[in-house]
Amino acid sequence: MPKYPISVILYLAKLSIKDKIQDILHIKNNVDAYITIEIKDKNGNIIKKHKQRSHSFVANFLTQLSNVLYYYYSCYGCNTTINRALGYPMGLQIGTGTGTPSPNDTALYDPIQNGTGQGQMQYPTQPTASSVQVNGDTAYFTIQSSITNNSGAPITVTEVGLYAQSNSTIISGLLTHDLLSSPVTVSNETAITITYTISVTT
Repeated sequence: MPKYPISVILYLAKLSIKDKIQDILHIKNNVDAYITIEIKDKNGNIIKKHKQRSHSFVANFLTQLSNVLYYYYSCYGCNTTINRALGYPMGLQIGTGTGTPSPNDTALYDPIQNGTGQGQMQYPTQPTASSVQVNGDTAYFTIQSSITNNSGAPITVTEVGLYAQSNSTIISGLLTHDLLSSPVTVSNETAITITYTISVTT
């Protein structure tokens, strides 16, 4: 199992303390995201579950949002299709990197590639995305991918990223980069299900 550097352990400890304080005081961020991870055996039975807050929206997330707003308002009232300016989820990627996430990240530090070879896992063709739901003063939606390990050996996942792609001139790429507070080992012939729950609270 990978060991985190001291700097990363301190980073995770700081985030853990902040999370606990927010949970105890029922403090909600204006924008919140959670990661839920499930390890499943070859029969689809859940054998381990892990949940934590997502902390690290990277600068590209704001770039995507600002471009969407720009193209939306500049095209308001015209006959062109606005959907071309929207960023569409391309999927979630997992990795084995142990570096601290940075706002300038454009990729995971050590992404796990798609396939059945050594160190690889099989990704779905596309993720599952829910419609936006409203609960009180919070609106949210989820993006989920189940990724299967058929490499022949266990793989330990330490980082997760949410990617998007879009048409026209809109910038696309990595939107979030999260280091798991505890590495998760995926045995051969088991699946790991990643769910990002992204919410906004008014």
